[in-house]
Amino acid sequence: MSETIDVPRIRTYGAGDLRRLQQFSVEGQIASEIDNFGNQYYRLHKGSIGLNEEAALFNAYLLSELGKIELPDEVRGLCDYLFNQKGRGNVTDDACDYDNGDKGMEKVKDTDRRVRWILRPDEFKHGDKWEAKLGEESDEKFILIPESGYVERTVDGAYRPDTGTPFSTVNTRKAAEQSWIDKGYSKDFAEKAVSYFFSREENRGTSAVGRWYYDGDGGRFGVRADGSPVVRVPSVGSLAMSRQPSGARSDPERSVVVVSQKDFEAAVRSSEQATQILRGLKQ
Repeated sequence: MSETIDVPRIRTYGAGDLRRLQQFSVEGQIASEIDNFGNQYYRLHKGSIGLNEEAALFNAYLLSELGKIELPDEVRGLCDYLFNQKGRGNVTDDACDYDNGDKGMEKVKDTDRRVRWILRPDEFKHGDKWEAKLGEESDEKFILIPESGYVERTVDGAYRPDTGTPFSTVNTRKAAEQSWIDKGYSKDFAEKAVSYFFSREENRGTSAVGRWYYDGDGGRFGVRADGSPVVRVPSVGSLAMSRQPSGARSDPERSVVVVSQKDFEAAVRSSEQATQILRGLKQ
């Protein structure tokens, strides 16, 4: 039975140079379990967690796996439920509009898609085609997203903190994992960090967005930004979230903060050294 978890302010840096972007952050009341499985995506998005907020939880999960941060017991349990147990997914409160991106935006790769990413759309409406309508709580970002593929590590990290979308993808899991290993991260960590991302081509309408962890090599943070708002998947439901009111202050003692990229990379190195020591003891 789903309960409500009080998630304190979590602010983390992922790997990479994120000085040009804000930290990953999430704060609010989040359900302890996914429910309402099998309903159409457009009926599940409202009141659900956003992809950017779930990306913050994923980064916190990775850091806790490295032993870098100590998550509150309930939050650690939620991360374990989302990222350590295969078989489920959740619709996020996001829409990806492939028709109305900024066509003047310069692409990093020729295969990038220029899109209008909508956080917390008020509703999905269908006329000649599906559209995501803005409401008072909505926000929109004109961004690049990559083609479908495995998320690699770039100089900016793996995911955008403001939308939770990846910077870049490659065709194989092996190549994506190697992008982490080449920077000194362990193979075990790379396997946990890499997931698959689905997108459409430009001018292909508006999609709802879902996150999953249920297939062979799609990863713990698999994302579909290509789904029709009316799609329904038996193992995908909603993960309810109530956010802190704008301007509300958290108790600083209950915040979980990783203050710099340097700390993150030091944690990875420490974890790798500990693994090597343990392997030596077992031999």
